[in-house]
Amino acid sequence: MTMRRTIIRTIFAAVLGTTLAAACGAQAQIPVTATDATVVLGQPLTLNLGVPSGTDCATRAAAWNADALVLVANGQTIPGARASFACSAKGEVIGTASTSIAGNGSDATNRRAAWQTAFSGFFSLAGAKTLPVAFGPATGGMTTAPQMVSIQGASDRDLGLAAIWFALVAAMFLYAFFRHFGRTDAITPIAGVPMPANYRAPYSLARFQLLWWSGIVTASYVAILTITGSMDTITTGTMALMGIVGGTSVLAAFQDRRPSDDQTRRQQHAALYIAAASATPPDQTAMAASLAEVYPPTQGLLPDLLSDAAGYNIHRLQLLAWTGVLGITFLYEVTRTLGMPELSANLLALTGISNGTYFGFKMQEQQVPAPTGIPQAAG
Repeated sequence: MTMRRTIIRTIFAAVLGTTLAAACGAQAQIPVTATDATVVLGQPLTLNLGVPSGTDCATRAAAWNADALVLVANGQTIPGARASFACSAKGEVIGTASTSIAGNGSDATNRRAAWQTAFSGFFSLAGAKTLPVAFGPATGGMTTAPQMVSIQGASDRDLGLAAIWFALVAAMFLYAFFRHFGRTDAITPIAGVPMPANYRAPYSLARFQLLWWSGIVTASYVAILTITGSMDTITTGTMALMGIVGGTSVLAAFQDRRPSDDQTRRQQHAALYIAAASATPPDQTAMAASLAEVYPPTQGLLPDLLSDAAGYNIHRLQLLAWTGVLGITFLYEVTRTLGMPELSANLLALTGISNGTYFGFKMQEQQVPAPTGIPQAAG
């Protein structure tokens, strides 16, 4: 429950109106003071390093520019954010560096990872954290004295847009699942047995899993894109995961279309329906019972996902449970790193085993129970 609250709070912080933490203090001075404003990642970060001792401002600024210093936040060197130094009218050295986490490629990924370490994770993006910030060599260490700076992970505008896009994409997939794409394939009508009006087929576990992961990955992608501006955030592990899920859906659809004993039992129930309808008077109770087996209706979301004609199945439960747990963990990592998680080989192997177990048992499932009696004329 704590994890779920953290994820929801992070993703929907702007929409829910999370109050931004206010920064306080006076203009930065050596050795350690606080800046007078909160810096949002993506904005330039400027430090007043004061009047240098032992040399003039221009000489010190030129030396530090030649050293190609970078930002050091909370002891973490931020790669790529090369600082520039200049002199103020009072002879003070002013250092400025980019805090951008946007972009594609390994450099942008390394910058996001460094800021993630400095922030101890990108949690509470709408709130500011006060961190010690300095300038130092790209190889590590600090050249200037640290100053306390209030830094916010993302602007309220970006968070709001990310939340809106995430909600819209998630809603689209939810609508697609419940309205059109979440149910088993249409059942072929049998002559002489009319399909019930407003018939609704059962929900499919394989389709649920496919749409679940498609929704999570797509919604996370657009949210990350909104905040970081990076289009290259799909990891190899994410692609492998979607391959496993897609493969399971293909195999499940193939299995559902194969000739099986369920088709034979449907024909038997159809014969019972026709016999009951031909009786004088027609046996309405028997007709209704047979019709429900010829065209099995939905029993509700969870019963459809977890059961077949024989009742609830443990292999369906394990797949549904693992899909839910891994999906929540995936979102947790997205908020923590502002990127798609690189799933380990063990996690992918466990997902493959879970899906393989489900499909192996699915091949043995019985979706239509055997009728209790067959009219002699039908034999």
